[in-house]
Amino acid sequence: MDKLKKTSWEKIISLLQQLYSIGQQIQEYHITLQSSVYTLVSLFHSQFGQFIDREDIIDSIQQLDFETPQLYNMGRNLQSEFAFTFNQKYILKVVSGTQYRYFKNIFHQYYFKIIANKNCLLAKTFGIYKLKDRDNNSYFVLMENLFYEHKVQNSQIISIYDLKGAQSSRITKNFYEQFQQQQLLMQNNAQTIPLLKGKDEDFKKIRFFEDFSIDKKLDLMNQIKQESDILAEANTMDYSLMIITGHINQCLQGKRLFKLNNNVGIIIGIIDYYQEYNSTKKLENKFKTWFGMHKPDQQISCVDSDTYRKRFQIYFQQFLQD
Repeated sequence: MDKLKKTSWEKIISLLQQLYSIGQQIQEYHITLQSSVYTLVSLFHSQFGQFIDREDIIDSIQQLDFETPQLYNMGRNLQSEFAFTFNQKYILKVVSGTQYRYFKNIFHQYYFKIIANKNCLLAKTFGIYKLKDRDNNSYFVLMENLFYEHKVQNSQIISIYDLKGAQSSRITKNFYEQFQQQQLLMQNNAQTIPLLKGKDEDFKKIRFFEDFSIDKKLDLMNQIKQESDILAEANTMDYSLMIITGHINQCLQGKRLFKLNNNVGIIIGIIDYYQEYNSTKKLENKFKTWFGMHKPDQQISCVDSDTYRKRFQIYFQQFLQD
């Protein structure tokens, strides 16, 4: 995947501002803007335009934050692949050409799902773009930032869980000790609480949903099932359910925002749904199961979309249907 340089991000800002400054009467599916060096292609521009606030996006992308906060790093080097708008409301995420073409092909499945279901857990995508210069092409998407609902309320993020339903390498060193320390600090109303980050094996060690009512658990499980069924139909794998908790001053019950005791809010969303189970992923699966790790499909992350869906659902059933 090509990494975008800072100069390219700056050009993206300029081209996106031009793109969304054009009048609302645009009817074309695909829009192309050209400068002396760069060409920006915006796919499905009119459809995305039906559920975005153009003025808000223009204001938000006036400046990008190139220094990825440690908060968002779940163990991978994300700095060169992400840029946050300065107000933290949107993310520009670099994707590969393969992911770009795949999402282009499944766009209508995604789009009509978003339109039909206001409670959709999928983190919203607001644009798909290709940036061309004299030497190469770069691809990126404009997404909502799931953290933003906490950010606007001046809250403190307490924990982040990135959950795929897999077992292999899905564990954090000394997680439970850190969790217990954090719980003690919260009980003592400490002003500063260290951020806790966990994955699938870590999440099993805590009773995260114990304060959820039976109805709330069932609603969330049904929503997870619906979303993962749609993603499986589109041959998608490697997505995650991200759970974010934080102290908040006010919390409105909503599609992804839940309120627990002591002003702790929870945001839940499905992210990273741009990966098709293609020939490359099939080879990766064979390598990991036969020639390398010798671990069955229920343990490794790279599996076919139907296996991924079933495993994803079974993983959350153990917490939400007890």
